[in-house]
Amino acid sequence: MRRWWEKWIAAPGLCPLCGSVHSSAVWAGIWDRLCSSCKAGLHPIRPPCCPLCGRSWPVPSLCGDCLRHRSRDLERNVGVLRYTSFPKELMRLFKYRGREVLAEPLGEMMAEALFAAGIRPEVVTYVPLHPDRMQQRGFNQSELLAREVARRLNLPLGSVLERIRPTPPQSRRSRRERMSALSGAFRLNPRSAGTAMDKKWLVVDDVYTTGSTLAECAKTLKAAGAKQVCSLTWAR
Repeated sequence: MRRWWEKWIAAPGLCPLCGSVHSSAVWAGIWDRLCSSCKAGLHPIRPPCCPLCGRSWPVPSLCGDCLRHRSRDLERNVGVLRYTSFPKELMRLFKYRGREVLAEPLGEMMAEALFAAGIRPEVVTYVPLHPDRMQQRGFNQSELLAREVARRLNLPLGSVLERIRPTPPQSRRSRRERMSALSGAFRLNPRSAGTAMDKKWLVVDDVYTTGSTLAECAKTLKAAGAKQVCSLTWAR
């Protein structure tokens, strides 16, 4: 008769994205715990890539977008994978179909990528939602990801940013329109005055598109005295 721990070790693993059964051990790394189907639909960003925005790039130098629109406040973004069709579907399920449980595997991927990139922040925060959007959705996906990243890296999580002005959906807007809509949209939470001073911050968001949102968050933190601001996104 098997002991309980032998049954646990022999038990098949479940893919953390789709729930299908596969043979990897439950304690394996996140990429080893994915089923072959999910793994085939994800395309991690590998070097070379742009050292600022984190997109795949033929050479390890600034991409064309960053050369033209470089943020003076955001030092670097790390993106885990390319935003292709399968990641878009996962993000839709996560944000709009109540699959908050996806925050755990996605956050694990993000924490692993950040550590591999050699970035060592002191505090983690996230892109906030406007209270109206928060009430509609019921949760902030960026906050859930940030909590998982902070937990895995053993870092404090600071809810220091507030979105004080609602902004329309940005996905179909140009860079210029995004920057105009986001200008002045964030502020430091009044209860957090002084907490940003002389610290290295990590701002977490789900997807990096043009970087306008993250750049505005970084601008707010730097104005409050942050020493350094980097960002981390699941997709780029």
